[in-house]
Amino acid sequence: MHFLIASLLLTPKTQTVDPKFKLEPFELSQVRLLDGLEKREQEADRRYLKSLPVDDLMWTMRKNAGLPTPGITLGGWEAPSSEIRGTFVGHYLTTCALMFGSTSDPFFRDRANQLVDEIDRCRKAVGPTFIGAIPATYLDRVETGKPIWAPYYVVEKLITGLLDVNQTFGNKKALAMAESMAKYLRQRSAKLTDKQFVAMMHVEYGGMAQMEYNLYSIDHEKANLDFAHRWDEQAILAPLARKEDKLSGIHANTNLPKIMGAARRYELLDDHKYRELVEFFWDRVVNHHSYATGGNNKAEFWGDPDALAHSLVTNNQETCTTYNMLKITRKLIGWTGDAKYGDFYERAYINGILPVQRPDNGQMIYYMPLAGGDTKNWGTPHETFWCCYCTGIESFAKLNDSIYFHDKDSVYVNLFVPSELNWKAKGFALTQKTDFPEAEDSTFTVHLRKPSQMAINLRVPYWTDGFHVTINGRPVPVAARKSHYMKILRPWEDGDVIRVEMPMHLHTEPMPDDPTLQAVMYGPTVLAGVMTPKTPIADDVNTGYLRTATYDPTQWLQKKDGQLAFRTVGQKTNLDFVPLYDIIDQRFGVYWWMVKPGSERDRQLTAAETSTVTRNRRIVDELIVDEGPNEQAHHLQATQSGSGPFNGRHWRDGKSFSWEFKVYPDSPMTLGVTYWGDDGPPRTFDIIVNGEKIATQSLNHDRSGKLFEVEYAIPARLTANADNKIRVEFRAHEGNTAGGVFGVATMRVK
Repeated sequence: MHFLIASLLLTPKTQTVDPKFKLEPFELSQVRLLDGLEKREQEADRRYLKSLPVDDLMWTMRKNAGLPTPGITLGGWEAPSSEIRGTFVGHYLTTCALMFGSTSDPFFRDRANQLVDEIDRCRKAVGPTFIGAIPATYLDRVETGKPIWAPYYVVEKLITGLLDVNQTFGNKKALAMAESMAKYLRQRSAKLTDKQFVAMMHVEYGGMAQMEYNLYSIDHEKANLDFAHRWDEQAILAPLARKEDKLSGIHANTNLPKIMGAARRYELLDDHKYRELVEFFWDRVVNHHSYATGGNNKAEFWGDPDALAHSLVTNNQETCTTYNMLKITRKLIGWTGDAKYGDFYERAYINGILPVQRPDNGQMIYYMPLAGGDTKNWGTPHETFWCCYCTGIESFAKLNDSIYFHDKDSVYVNLFVPSELNWKAKGFALTQKTDFPEAEDSTFTVHLRKPSQMAINLRVPYWTDGFHVTINGRPVPVAARKSHYMKILRPWEDGDVIRVEMPMHLHTEPMPDDPTLQAVMYGPTVLAGVMTPKTPIADDVNTGYLRTATYDPTQWLQKKDGQLAFRTVGQKTNLDFVPLYDIIDQRFGVYWWMVKPGSERDRQLTAAETSTVTRNRRIVDELIVDEGPNEQAHHLQATQSGSGPFNGRHWRDGKSFSWEFKVYPDSPMTLGVTYWGDDGPPRTFDIIVNGEKIATQSLNHDRSGKLFEVEYAIPARLTANADNKIRVEFRAHEGNTAGGVFGVATMRVK
């Protein structure tokens, strides 16, 4: 039987709204995704989750418990040597609960219960000090200030996962284990003075406060409430309560869960100081620390407010932080009913969540690079398990969350996503069909057991002009205000059809501290420019540039017929612009310099381009570092060498590495090598051609923020050989590192 029709035949249960909330989200089980972008992403997540065997997931936990370990070990952050092994299992339990709520797939109920049974076997083998896949000695280390990664973070995720399994499936064994572990942590911490406890909180501890508040909401034990409050870290929360932005230079995802803990304290105890600091925090991060994508950090840290123009790097926008910002935003939508929070939720959902998973195999990225010319760095099914894998599997299991909210008597449409809503208590259901954001309209069909008067509230996005609504083909005479919910109160009958038209337009979002550096958007969607290694990049900000006399993107972008895709016009090198979520393996750029013809920057770029053209004409052979086929074609040989992306380029460094290059035997030759100006001691190394040292190079951190090229003369005797090739080796001095090398070229002398 069809999901909607079946639900309307069920006996409704009462669904109320907490008086501290203006709105509440519907339960995941009341919303189903229909065919479209979001469902494809959720299905990729579902397939990946099913591909992970229980024996592999449990390997390190069983090893810690001294039990047999069938299966194979997972790698990366879940490897047996990792100090945060076992974190993924906690998130996996939570994800089973979320995916079951979203799909009713019995696999996830059965898998969650099976994992709980296996975890319980480990608990019985270890005894009352059991905390998962890590030993209790890890807690000794953090309590005494000895080096350790984040043991409380690991344990919190496992306890949270067990609580989620209990809440969704009624698994009392999961609840008992969660209570036992929480009691053990509480008893340990009771021995610490306040000074010792505060010192321990300098190490990342996840959502300990939120977890303990959630446990208190179940058992109402004052000891859990007091323990939760002890984790409310005042070094972070007190300045926010005073309306002070002290976020600069602190680790974003370490502190976001502390805000969630503060939110739970408000909800449970009606402590308005905590609500106010959450609201202040959200405003500061969203409006003063965030990019056009909704992401908000560089290398996992917040910078100075409204100072983002020089923060574009390979490792912007940690995925975990976007995930946690959406959880906070969901709270604020509920507390206030303010559509501005819905606007941000849409922005980060489309540009910060949907783009971080490969839709073909469900793999994730850690960071969203915003520097021009970078690629997404995808993880692997069994060897990665970064923190962003953990929150990633949760994100895609609950893509149907926060599409709809409700108050006592009415529905609020927050996101335009193909889906079905079932409000059993009201005998009301709603089908939403749309190709948004690749289309500018959405159609809703009302399903009712009997005619009923109620309000349906539609969010009018900040980015649209001319928001237009019809019901059964007739215009609705209600004014539409941007960033508000448009209320339609009327008697509804089964089969009524609401059609919403939301005209989109191209627009740009400039950096707050440099209006010439802009991201391009179409409606709510950030458009990424697809780049090649030859796409011009301005070295000082590591991003691309467009020459244009106007900031109006309609003057230099043309939409492709029938696609959410554009192509530049009038550029020396024209580029395609596509949604960030459509970028898979391509190099891309999000922010672009807008360079006005005839300006000083235009003259500088023209001179640089002329120099580049002159240089390129001299090139005999050039290596693109860390491009697999290119390095293979140059016959890479390496000893203790590593490589990776950085600011739109790729590097290689190590003890020793070499490539083979073509040369002209009858022409004087030089070797051009590109380095990064912030690399520094100990980085002294020799450059060796065909076994003969031609130069010694030291990198001294003396050209901050810039790539630079050094040319070395190649003796003619080294190029005069039968096969017209040379081998170039970079060999580190003792105790040093060779490189990083960002590019190598053999060139004719000027």
